[in-house]
Amino acid sequence: MTRSRRGILGFLLLALTAPPGPAVGRGLVPSSAVLRHLTARGLAVSAEVVALGPGGRILTRFQPDLPLIPASLSKLFVAARALRRWGGRHRFTLAVEKTTPLRDGYLSGPLVLVDSGDPGLVHDNMLRTAWEARALGLTAVQGGLVLVAAGYGRPPCRLADRCRAMRESRHAYAAQPTSLAADYGTIDVLVAPGSASGAPARVAFLPFPPAGIRLVNRVSTVAPANRRPLAIRQRLSHGRESVRVTGAIAVGHRPLRLYVAAAHPDALAAALWAGAFARAGIRIRGQTVIRRHPPPGSTVWFVKRSVTLATLIGRMLAYSNNFIADDLTFDLAREVGGSRPRAPTLPEASRALTRALTPWLARWGARPPVRLESGSGLSRRNRSSAADLIAVLAGMAADGRDFPAFWAALPPAGESPLAFLTAGHPVWRRCFFVKSGTLSDPVSVLGLAGYFRRADGGIGAFAVLVNGTPAHPGFSITPVLAALRRFLTPFAGSGLSAGTGCR
Repeated sequence: MTRSRRGILGFLLLALTAPPGPAVGRGLVPSSAVLRHLTARGLAVSAEVVALGPGGRILTRFQPDLPLIPASLSKLFVAARALRRWGGRHRFTLAVEKTTPLRDGYLSGPLVLVDSGDPGLVHDNMLRTAWEARALGLTAVQGGLVLVAAGYGRPPCRLADRCRAMRESRHAYAAQPTSLAADYGTIDVLVAPGSASGAPARVAFLPFPPAGIRLVNRVSTVAPANRRPLAIRQRLSHGRESVRVTGAIAVGHRPLRLYVAAAHPDALAAALWAGAFARAGIRIRGQTVIRRHPPPGSTVWFVKRSVTLATLIGRMLAYSNNFIADDLTFDLAREVGGSRPRAPTLPEASRALTRALTPWLARWGARPPVRLESGSGLSRRNRSSAADLIAVLAGMAADGRDFPAFWAALPPAGESPLAFLTAGHPVWRRCFFVKSGTLSDPVSVLGLAGYFRRADGGIGAFAVLVNGTPAHPGFSITPVLAALRRFLTPFAGSGLSAGTGCR
């Protein structure tokens, strides 16, 4: 056993051979037979399960050092690095600045907004900022709005999904990072039924129509038996962006929210800022421009703070938010990189994050080196093994300051906002705190990692990666997930017994 592998349990005690945990019930016995069956089908598998804390040990291992595509499990590395660098109470700042004095509610110069790269800036924050400026007496601005990308700016596109979203998108997952973006780089649309069958549905932008984006409503109101799935598409054509919503919603159905990646997220943010000030009763004359630095003579008027980093990490992991993950990746790279002549690409920023994590991961047994080219996991070139992921989980569990925020960011499987995780045995739903990762191209990917409550009230950590291979590139997620649940659930033992905290 190498020194680095022993180091994973300076806090945990490792034994390479350990008896399996107790069974939960008939047929639920820990066994690597499930994993061997997957490999027999031509799939690649890496897995490790450990008990943490006093008496900790490896419960099972199956090709733990095999590097595979981790998909969204990559976000665990981002979460660990961000929490270790800044701590869960860290907040990003938005400085509201002016270049001329405020006289009788009037600014003769521009109103300047300096964004430090907050991944969680949403329209609610923007509206509150505008209303605070109004409460401080501002009623009119002559010099327009200046938005300052004080973070990493607008990086070049390097992922195919995001490059396509600059022209057309039907999803929110490929929203492009930019340090000026609001609402995670996505357009938010509300859909509600009309008053009667046959009436047009109500479709509207939230919080208000952003200037320059056209909304096309092709949703009808129908009887419940005739409803059709709703679909949203953003398209940029001849310099004009439109959002088209189609489908049929049932009479009396509750309102629904749809999201789609914006073609130009910084332009969307500019439109939302202008709209926020208008709704606060502040007249802004002149253009809205984006710069890398504040104009000469700009001084801070007041400062707004973001939600805590712990809250952002919770949103990122629970909802697998790609925008937050890659935005944090750029923010972390800027911290270690200092001033640069240009914004780094996402692979460059991700490799900087990996270099910063490598010594810490090595102490907890990660090998071979993790490869990240996107913190979100959207890059198919990312590679990590089950042992790498266990190193993150074990290292964070030993961190007295940051572990509570890290653990809290992983919802119990039964309460996950990702519906495919919520089924299964009660022990799985209540005792396992899970981050998942999936991809379908160029091969299918399913990964699960997180913590579980043991029968004795202690904590365990697990990581399982399943990838398609050239011989068997695709597989259905549902049966493979069911197999992994059968494999993992027994390690929690009789996890619903009193005192374990997962009843």
